[in-house]
Amino acid sequence: MRTLTLFLLLVSVMTSAQLNRFIYEYSFRADSTRRDSLRTEWMYLDVDEKASKYYSKTAFDADSIMNDNLKKQLAAGMGNISISRQNYGDAVRYKVEKSHPSYKTFLITEIGNQSYRVTEDRAINWKISSENKQIGEFKAQKATTQFAGRTWTAWFTPEIPIQEGPYKFHGLPGLIVAVEDATGSHRMELKAVKKVAALQQEILDTKGREIPLLARQPLDVSRAQYVKQLKQYENDPVQGMREMLNRPNSTVKINVNGTEFTDPKDILKVMEKSARERLASNNNKIELQP
Repeated sequence: MRTLTLFLLLVSVMTSAQLNRFIYEYSFRADSTRRDSLRTEWMYLDVDEKASKYYSKTAFDADSIMNDNLKKQLAAGMGNISISRQNYGDAVRYKVEKSHPSYKTFLITEIGNQSYRVTEDRAINWKISSENKQIGEFKAQKATTQFAGRTWTAWFTPEIPIQEGPYKFHGLPGLIVAVEDATGSHRMELKAVKKVAALQQEILDTKGREIPLLARQPLDVSRAQYVKQLKQYENDPVQGMREMLNRPNSTVKINVNGTEFTDPKDILKVMEKSARERLASNNNKIELQP
């Protein structure tokens, strides 16, 4: 009876202006050399009949604050719009989108100041086991796969008969309610399910005209193109800033912990140090082989 109830709930969502939101707890160790680098973040998997989207609640909340502020300024008829970039902290910045029914998968992520929409071209081949266990309130079945340099164990439930899951994972005969890599450094587990209204992505001005989002639109690239850009950034994380500083009549200043830098050489030195520290502390990415 509970399985039927869950299925009817899912069908009602898929045929209305609402979507199913699956809320996962994502626990991960960002730095493999530090035992205290374990972090936990709430992730949303929003699913309707046409697509799914997996993203960070923290990043979503920060974007919502910025968008609400913009709407208030537009409603007040303000001529000069002031936008403050939100602080995402250590939030997961990437998003994953899947198209239905093909399950074509895209990673939306950033390298430096450029956003990319990366087409995933690798299949996820599962080995389904007969082993079962309880994951939260769901009876789940085991499956394993090799993906992006890691060995993953997933637990899916036929009680929610959709081939979805967190991150890029999909293709099992039921929703993936938990998935973990063999090292235990990345784990996603379903904690809640709710119905929510379909999200309105655009922002309209006082005359009902759409205002493009302020964030740069992602550049569509293949996975090979993305890997090339990623390697270039890791080798020289301040290449973009160096090119900007070399432009004629370019004036740039930055403030770091109350200290202002205006000399291009000092700016590059400070920014490169910061970028390399971030890269070093994020050495245990979810994909060892992007």
